[in-house]
Amino acid sequence: MEEYREIDETQKRKPPFSRIGWAFFAILLVTTLLQILADGILKNLYPELAESKWFNWALSFIPLYFVAIPIGFLILRPIPAEKPERKDIGFGKFATFFLMCFALMYIGNIVGTLVNTLISWFRGTPIINPVYEMLSSSDVYLNMLFVVIAAPVLEELIFRKLLIDRIYIYGEGTAILVSGLMFGLFHGNLSQFFYAFALGSMLAYIYLRTGRIRYTILIHMLINFCGGIVPFLVLDNLDIEEISKLAESDPQAIVAYAMNHLPQFLGVGIYITVVFALFAAGLILLIERRNRVVLYPTEFQIEKSERFKKVFLNAGMILFILMELAIMAFVALSN
Repeated sequence: MEEYREIDETQKRKPPFSRIGWAFFAILLVTTLLQILADGILKNLYPELAESKWFNWALSFIPLYFVAIPIGFLILRPIPAEKPERKDIGFGKFATFFLMCFALMYIGNIVGTLVNTLISWFRGTPIINPVYEMLSSSDVYLNMLFVVIAAPVLEELIFRKLLIDRIYIYGEGTAILVSGLMFGLFHGNLSQFFYAFALGSMLAYIYLRTGRIRYTILIHMLINFCGGIVPFLVLDNLDIEEISKLAESDPQAIVAYAMNHLPQFLGVGIYITVVFALFAAGLILLIERRNRVVLYPTEFQIEKSERFKKVFLNAGMILFILMELAIMAFVALSN
């Protein structure tokens, strides 16, 4: 159980961002090493495991959440933690937060796609989205378990509750920036970084305003369900490769294909309409309510002019960020 203790003058003079950086660097390093080791050993000794649908999910989750995260928590535990004030919200405000998160997620996704397209143009080969590869090669039940249930619960506990409870006293803006940035970087690839950063920042704000991790977990679950489950269900009975080949060789044949798969194409049309409606509603809310965002002053708030130096210019944060950037570059250049 977490201990919540008063912040002393030492913590005020020297914010714990280096220790936080070291904790997340340790989580990242231990996870990476264990995944490489387990992948090599298991594929050599039990090659049939690599063919199973759950192998990649287990390889991603077990080293991270059963080994690395507990080590990181032990490093973070000495840092005093203080919860934001708890406030309940009604369905209307929850729906508003969800729609804004939905819009931010898609805006970030568009930015990430443009960046990947630009890099692909310079490389001359396309960049493969590793998450799309895992989702498409798995089945819906495993995706539901890991993407919709496990990941939102564990990620919100780590990047919102565990992290923000230890840093928001140094400024709500600082907490939002650090939570969003570290959440985005921790995904380890450009395909996810931009939308994870945008979504993580918004979820950090929601946690600060409510003090209830259940709200951010539920929104995170809904976002992952909309983006990681529904599209694959909608496209399940459509052969995208066949449609692409028809578009290149015989465009008129697409009409016949569509008539033979009319329910599936109607489902795609409905899905696109709903996504566009949710995105438009969220975007309107973001624009309309941009001036209502208020960041309250905190007791040990770091001034904006000192924020970069105190938060990021330390050994722990520098190592964490450099390692994440190296992983992102490796993923972008190796696929």
